[in-house]
Amino acid sequence: MPFDPFQNTLPRARLIFPLDLPTKSAALNYVELLKGSVGFFKVGLELFSSQGPSIIEEIRSLAPEVGIFLDLKLHDIPATISRAMEAIARLGVHMTTVHAQGGPEMLRAAVKAAGQTKVLAVTLLTSLAPAAMQELAPDYRAPGALALHLAKRAVATSCHGVVASPLETLLLREHLGDEPILVTPGIRPSWAQVSSDDQSRTGTPAQALADGASYLVVGRPIRDAKDPLKAAQRILAELASS
Repeated sequence: MPFDPFQNTLPRARLIFPLDLPTKSAALNYVELLKGSVGFFKVGLELFSSQGPSIIEEIRSLAPEVGIFLDLKLHDIPATISRAMEAIARLGVHMTTVHAQGGPEMLRAAVKAAGQTKVLAVTLLTSLAPAAMQELAPDYRAPGALALHLAKRAVATSCHGVVASPLETLLLREHLGDEPILVTPGIRPSWAQVSSDDQSRTGTPAQALADGASYLVVGRPIRDAKDPLKAAQRILAELASS
């Protein structure tokens, strides 16, 4: 991985755009449009499942100075995770994800097999409302308690960071310190209008950054805008002034 996006100090380095799109052509159109305005392109289950590993190289060829974040949220037994991570490491992506709920042995296996790829542990999906989280883990009723428990597990097993909603970012940063990467999805600028939204725990770019987020995942506020490039640049201006 000759290009290191983690060394980029420009405001755009903080911004991750998810290529959650049904076709290769649609995804690559956004790569061309936004490659000068984002720090990472995120490839998730939808695009990776439809296009396979070759989409990674196509993105890299169009945007060689943008990082690639492969967000598959793996969750399986340690042996399977280890083999999957070895394959991901060969793709040369910069970050990838596993579920923190997979447990310490799974997390250790992921990190060991990932090579230079940074492993982030997903704490709780942003689609989970507070009531759903209480049902999932009734012993962790305090706001952010379950996310913090999972994040501490991830850091203790040498994961490079975690993924958590804007509502947990400040708590996690206070307890985990400055070193772990905190990727924050569910970013919703106050001016944004999105066509549909299944994310329950959201926040603004400026607040997430102030709370200690390392990187912000911003999808629908850009994708659903009449002018996606203008929306991305507006977010960058907010980050630069924060």
